[in-house]
Amino acid sequence: METLLATQVRANMSEFIDTVVREKPLAIRRNRDVIVAASMDQMKFYLSVYHLTLEYEQDEDGLYAGSIEEVDNIVAEGESLQDLRMELARQLMEYAQDYFADYSRYSSAPNTRNHAPYMLRVMLENNIESVAELIRD
Repeated sequence: METLLATQVRANMSEFIDTVVREKPLAIRRNRDVIVAASMDQMKFYLSVYHLTLEYEQDEDGLYAGSIEEVDNIVAEGESLQDLRMELARQLMEYAQDYFADYSRYSSAPNTRNHAPYMLRVMLENNIESVAELIRD
């Protein structure tokens, strides 16, 4: 991957952004640190392999209870399967906000470390409906 020096990027920020958005991701090196810049569309594509799988049951009263297989601390209920999906999406959005607000804690804890790519995928969405569409049966 092409790596640019941070000074080069600062001097040519518009060109850098145009290349990242219209062509390809680029790496930036500052001293020993290296980061990768990618567009939102590129990130959504890269993270599209991280599926959220709905697990649910319907009780005798017709109420749906479910969870997300990959993010085991998200559970909800709904009167319909769509209500359940929307409630799970709402909770995913809240959890993603919390996850990134305290990223170092969540990403280093053994029980939540693997949630990082899923939470990033959720954060890339604009609304609850698009998050709900990430949840598959």
